[in-house]
Amino acid sequence: MSDLLTVSHVTKRFGGLDAVSDVSLHVAKGEIVALIGPNGAGKTTLFNMLTGVIQPTSGEITFAGTAVPGKKPATVAKLGIARTFQNIRLFAQLSVRDNLQAAMTHRYVEHFVPIVLRLPSFYRQEQVATEWTDQLLTAFDLTDVADMDAGNLPYGTQRRVEIARAVATAPEMIFLDEPAAGMNPEETAALRTLIQRLQSEFHLTVGLIEHDMTLVMSLAERIYVLDHGKLIGSGTPAEIQQDSAVVAAYLGGGVHA
Repeated sequence: MSDLLTVSHVTKRFGGLDAVSDVSLHVAKGEIVALIGPNGAGKTTLFNMLTGVIQPTSGEITFAGTAVPGKKPATVAKLGIARTFQNIRLFAQLSVRDNLQAAMTHRYVEHFVPIVLRLPSFYRQEQVATEWTDQLLTAFDLTDVADMDAGNLPYGTQRRVEIARAVATAPEMIFLDEPAAGMNPEETAALRTLIQRLQSEFHLTVGLIEHDMTLVMSLAERIYVLDHGKLIGSGTPAEIQQDSAVVAAYLGGGVHA
């Protein structure tokens, strides 16, 4: 598999503190790769740099052959990167359907004249968006709640809507920031199946930050471990569980696949 994402010697400095320090990693197209580490290790800071939310102090980030640093999040999204956040960020007062369609705006270049004059191109784009929305509602088992306000849904369902909304942008890679946070065991099991489907059915590359090590070990093909902003280990789940530095810093010897 060829590398879709390459991170080379990336550092992010806030004042005199290196939140991320000289990190290099790569993700192959079609992989599920996890980023783990203690709270404050720099995981979300790294995700924020990969998605254009913040800019690195130094280093290179390349996605599908294009440099990411210097680009705004909307531009990064157009490259084919989507993400979710630790705290759910849905449009709470909008329906599930409208949340999904709001995420599609960058896919369809709507010019002023076709909109005002209601030219055929406007209706074609509208039809494509409607069909894609219906496909996502079905795929993510959201049809029954499609017209409900997103903010009124159970927590686990909101997480599903958030992931569906990210997929609505038609990305090549999706970053999931602690998707199992706050979930009960039944919801976590459903999430595991959903993430596997992102890879197998939607053909997405997945980057995952997660503290639920049982979930990580059952999903990830490779794992990177951060501690105090530095990369202290990488490898398969089996290799990570045998890495003495990782066990000492984070796993504590109590995690098994």
